[in-house]
Amino acid sequence: MKGYGMDSTEKSRTVIGKTLRNRWFGALIACAGLGALVVYLFLDRSTPGPRDENAVDDWGTGQHKALQLRNLRDRAFDADNGKLALALGRPEEEVRAWDRGLEVIDDDVIMKARGIAWHRGVDIG
Repeated sequence: MKGYGMDSTEKSRTVIGKTLRNRWFGALIACAGLGALVVYLFLDRSTPGPRDENAVDDWGTGQHKALQLRNLRDRAFDADNGKLALALGRPEEEVRAWDRGLEVIDDDVIMKARGIAWHRGVDIG
């Protein structure tokens, strides 16, 4: 200290100390924390919704949504079932049967298709 006055560091410490001891400030912080908790709980979307009985994967993808493999085939493989079948490691006849709705698309195919679409930058919706 120089002389009889306080320097700016001591003044700021005193102001901060008085503010933190103030009851209203504590109540404000508590309410802000409680409000943030309520917002988090209401906006948390990680809880699963109603499950589709015919879901093919853990995301709840049903057969109708799984048929969007056409988007992947059309956008990334020049609309060629043979190229898509080769990329998925499945026979071309099976890919044609999926396209016609004659066979069920399984979770392995969905996961592979998502990975292929991600690597090729294709949105399959």
